[in-house]
Amino acid sequence: MFTGRIDQADPMKQVYYNEGWSGPNKYTFEVYQLENGSYRALARKWNGKINKVQQETQYLSDTREGLKHQDYPRTRQVKIFLNSDFWEKGND
Repeated sequence: MFTGRIDQADPMKQVYYNEGWSGPNKYTFEVYQLENGSYRALARKWNGKINKVQQETQYLSDTREGLKHQDYPRTRQVKIFLNSDFWEKGND
């Protein structure tokens, strides 16, 4: 569980991205590593016709391992993320 405060201006580096389509909707899942070493994951549902975010949920974790234990939506992008090589890369 993340215990710090996230400032929108904090520099962050994208470390994972996946997108997919289902009908007119686009779904994206992104993970960013913040300057302090913590992680921010974003699950978004887009209106694909006008390329506008309809729903966004943010998940925060102090560690890479902590990302595995979040209550993510049950989307294909999350399933791909949880089974990806992201977990083999890098160190905290």
